[in-house]
Amino acid sequence: MRLLLVEDDPSLASSLRRALEAQKFAVTMAGDGDRGLDELCGNDYQLAILDVLLPKRDGFSVCQEARKQGITTPILMLTARDAVTDRVAGLNSGADDYLAKPFAFPELLARVHALLRRPHQDLKPRSVSVGDLSVDVLRHQALKRGKTMQLTKTEYRLLLYLLENAGIVLTKDAILDRLWGAEHGGNSNILEVYVKMLRRKLDEPGAPSFVRTVRGVGYTVDKP
Repeated sequence: MRLLLVEDDPSLASSLRRALEAQKFAVTMAGDGDRGLDELCGNDYQLAILDVLLPKRDGFSVCQEARKQGITTPILMLTARDAVTDRVAGLNSGADDYLAKPFAFPELLARVHALLRRPHQDLKPRSVSVGDLSVDVLRHQALKRGKTMQLTKTEYRLLLYLLENAGIVLTKDAILDRLWGAEHGGNSNILEVYVKMLRRKLDEPGAPSFVRTVRGVGYTVDKP
């Protein structure tokens, strides 16, 4: 059984990993929300244990974004807070169960086994397509006429966001928030660089650009 453990406390993460591996689980660890989301969306895990208070991206956001991308892996959320509002927020974001710290390992293990016994939707490839371009979300692959494209992580995320919103003009701020969160500071130069890089890989000589600029607003991908 492959488990993903997303926990930023090195001591707790290490002790949980040893205890779970002693139970014959194969454990992959991630120490922040961005890495946790990449692991959860880019690999097949039987279960994810996800802390709420994480650097870069909190557990609620990780869970919500993973569900939005079609990931059905069971998720057990951990938090130092036991407020009803936090439990509700965790479950509303798509978590399957919730465990407040501090906890005894036997209780965590019992919840892990309960989630693994619970029937859940099989993972099925989900793709988003526009014209001859498509993105296989679960495999993290972008394809053009059926051939895999070599994209960086940011190029892939930009293309996916544009394809998911084909026919809609996305503002620069909306794209910056999606790709970089609060870290972008309103600087659109980095976005323009990645749009230019993506166009080099997508556009055909003499043809209109696949990613269309809407002056003064942002970018869009037109539906065929």
